[in-house]
Amino acid sequence: MSQPQINWAVYYSLPPAEAQYQLDHVDESRVDDVLSTLISCLVIATIAVILRFISRSMVTTGIKADDWMVVAALVFAIGYLTSLFLCMLKYGGGRHEILLTNPIKFAQCVLAAEVFYATAIASLKISTLLLFSRIFPGRRFRLLLWSVGIFVTTYTGIQLLVNIFQCRPIQGAWDPTVEAKCIELNLVVMIMGGMNVLTDLILVCAPLPTIWGLQMEKKMKLQLMGIFCVGGFICIVSIYRIHELHGLSLADAPWSDADATIWSTVEVCVAIACACAITYRPLFNWVFGLHVSAAASEPPGQSSRPSSANISYPRAHERGWEEIDANAYQMKVIPTVEEVSVEEAESQPRLRAGDWD
Repeated sequence: MSQPQINWAVYYSLPPAEAQYQLDHVDESRVDDVLSTLISCLVIATIAVILRFISRSMVTTGIKADDWMVVAALVFAIGYLTSLFLCMLKYGGGRHEILLTNPIKFAQCVLAAEVFYATAIASLKISTLLLFSRIFPGRRFRLLLWSVGIFVTTYTGIQLLVNIFQCRPIQGAWDPTVEAKCIELNLVVMIMGGMNVLTDLILVCAPLPTIWGLQMEKKMKLQLMGIFCVGGFICIVSIYRIHELHGLSLADAPWSDADATIWSTVEVCVAIACACAITYRPLFNWVFGLHVSAAASEPPGQSSRPSSANISYPRAHERGWEEIDANAYQMKVIPTVEEVSVEEAESQPRLRAGDWD
């Protein structure tokens, strides 16, 4: 096994005690941990997006803007992962600072990763907002979505500006030989992490009251709520990531920031998977051969829906998906069938069943 190449310029720039500590632990490495996480997350995120498009192709609604925003998020995520791959494989990341092969290039890749991370997370949130705006047509709900969208766009823009202009002059962010004044980036990272958790919680909880008000069996309501609550897993990951961000340090950053890098990568991967999982219902129906009829979603004791809603759906194994025609059968939010006429029901804002599927 070849001996690690010491960057003596970095070694002599460190305090003597720190330099000696790193020299004594020169064989330590987190490279394998980080690389395995990067590769696993890249594979999972890519498969999640592919499955989303397969699932979306199984319904009449087709590919929408929210689907393309997920693709944009995947592109940004690939940029993020590529930056980290370069840090690990080419510039000495995952090891102690005295083993950096090119400290300037390493710092530039870290800065690029920060930018790609912020844009990937924001793209996923906007994708979810676009999806919700299609399937939840209520005016108040859309106002909430617009408010969250503006909030996400604003704090993401601030995050990008802070990352890019964290030092004055800008070169000070990656070139230690440049005299520069830099802000305390750790505090900014923690605040932005908290905002990510807040918006995630809003996106998970916001649809639940509307779903509960749907005119369908309680069991189906709980199933739909469970689908949307899958996104709650990203909240757990984001909260744990904030915990790991406490360990961020400019001292021996390539080594000490490995855990924060791993959990930031996991967060992006889980966010993509959760954003896509909401759309998998048609795919699950096809895989498991499920079949739903209009009558199955009638509340017990209610009369059947108007004749336009009494449609039969093709079995999953016959056409590859379980179609709910948005023009023939729609799930209406309050009032009940008895409270309105057929003509009035047609004019009410509705949730298009085809849009969940």
